[in-house]
Amino acid sequence: MDRLENSRGINSINVVSQHYDRIRAPADSLWTVEDVAIYLQLQPETIRSMARRGELPAIKIGKVWRFQKNAIHHMFIGLE
Repeated sequence: MDRLENSRGINSINVVSQHYDRIRAPADSLWTVEDVAIYLQLQPETIRSMARRGELPAIKIGKVWRFQKNAIHHMFIGLE
């Protein structure tokens, strides 16, 4: 398995393991930009841009984006 590094030089496998418990929260939970970025293996800024353009189902609460776990997951179910 290739080990990719994010922009801060942190091994992405370590980042995923740090967020694993939060990502496995109940199905109706909300994800942060960082959670979605890890799940989709994209940079957080890419996730923010996609949310602004309406390419990802998201809501903005104050200055932060939130994403429904089920909505993100269901977008990609048939793409494997």
